[in-house]
Amino acid sequence: MKLHQQVTIRQTLGLRLSLDLKRAIGLLELSNLELAQSLRAAAAENPWLRLRSPRGVAAPPEAPVAAEGPSLIAHVLERLPHLVARKTDRALALALTEALDPTGFLPADLTPIASRLGAREADLARVLVALQRIEPRGLFARSLAECLALQLAEEGGPDPVTARALDALPALAEGGPAALARRAGLTEAEVASALARLRDLDPRPAARFARAPAQTRIADLVFAPGAAGWEAQLNPETLPELSLAPLAPPPRGSALAKERQAARGLIGALERRNRALLALGAVIAREQAGFLETGAAAQRVLTRRAAAAAIGMHESSVSRLVASASAATPRGTLPLSAFFCRPTTRPGGDAPQSAPPAATARLRALIAAEPPERPLSDAALAETLTAEGIAVTQRGVARLRARAGIPNRTARRPR
Repeated sequence: MKLHQQVTIRQTLGLRLSLDLKRAIGLLELSNLELAQSLRAAAAENPWLRLRSPRGVAAPPEAPVAAEGPSLIAHVLERLPHLVARKTDRALALALTEALDPTGFLPADLTPIASRLGAREADLARVLVALQRIEPRGLFARSLAECLALQLAEEGGPDPVTARALDALPALAEGGPAALARRAGLTEAEVASALARLRDLDPRPAARFARAPAQTRIADLVFAPGAAGWEAQLNPETLPELSLAPLAPPPRGSALAKERQAARGLIGALERRNRALLALGAVIAREQAGFLETGAAAQRVLTRRAAAAAIGMHESSVSRLVASASAATPRGTLPLSAFFCRPTTRPGGDAPQSAPPAATARLRALIAAEPPERPLSDAALAETLTAEGIAVTQRGVARLRARAGIPNRTARRPR
């Protein structure tokens, strides 16, 4: 047997990200505010970079100061084991805790929560009664009247006059004490006495807990009507500008030359990021003109994949832009993710498709116009929506209805 050497040449195909490409991808994940802060640090280290920070982000924002004491959710979770003894009820208790708004109130209708958990409404109501024993009293109420009634229960409960005033309490906001007296069937003197007792109670029991500081969203894009329809522009109030310092070119191979090359690469990456964001804004302005004009009821189906194909980018790059950027619109500053949604039915065939916000808005309108004594079933709603061009199944209607907090047909029927 003879041994011999052989040289073999093989060709392989691979993808290697250059430093410039990595930098450009990283910039896609930053909003204008974060971008200005990142470029400020880069300009401080590289003498070739000249940064102009817009007025809106000229200085790093101060760290928000949290209020002292526990948050509302932390307070509830700490006392949850003492309020709800049965471990099988803990899932229901946690779902109700998650549904609390910042004021400590729950939605008036708990049917969507029960439907989502697959639980009986009677079991959810039983757990709610246990949670409403928490201090301070008034948390987990579904209305202001219930909040005040929970506090009065600690004092032996409301007297008959105060109880009637609580039942008719919404009339107070509509027409004052006189309207409350008419609605409750009380005299003005009785109403004055009841209101005097109610004023000693706390209508905002969650106000004593720490709240997370509000985060102000700064727009990266601006949508405005133009001559040919809606147009997208980069927000000049928040967009930082980066340029190369007008210095004499350094000798080749020197440290200054390498820093100059790095500065040029960063400037190029910033330009590519801005072009991509502007191109994505143009797609949104074209596809969601109705949304910008009249609101969510006119939103069209738009996926990140379709937007990526329209501007010639990878879907992952578009997803980075969508996750980080926001836009100023006539309806306030919205995250770019608000302009994207999938259809209510899978693509294919000739079935019409619609965006969930538009379908939900139409669903609300149909239910608002239904006869109170004959509420529409989910099947009837699905049939009507499909006839109008919004293809959705009966199960799809149930999901949309639950997400919108709309009770089922039985709960909508007057008793």
